[in-house]
Amino acid sequence: MIPGLVKTLERLKELHIRKNQDYTGESKDPFFNFHVAGFLTSIFRRNPDKVYATLVGVKLGRLAALLNSDKEPNNESILDSFDDLIVYSAIWRQEVEKRLSGVKE
Repeated sequence: MIPGLVKTLERLKELHIRKNQDYTGESKDPFFNFHVAGFLTSIFRRNPDKVYATLVGVKLGRLAALLNSDKEPNNESILDSFDDLIVYSAIWRQEVEKRLSGVKE
């Protein structure tokens, strides 16, 4: 047996249970945030935009679950999720601005 493997897997199991509750909310669908992200991703053509839409979609799914629930988040706060969303959008904007200006890497 690999030393520490079972302990690591048990820790990850507990982390998954806590985090998943924040992302599913009242829907109880363990894939809710992925469905939101999948829909948003599907409406973009360019691969870089799809990546950003996925990140934004996961956060929007999390916010929907948290804002529609009376429970407190188990991990990061609602405001942390908004901050993540702002940062992802700002990074995405910079890439699009670079693309629109014709700058090549």
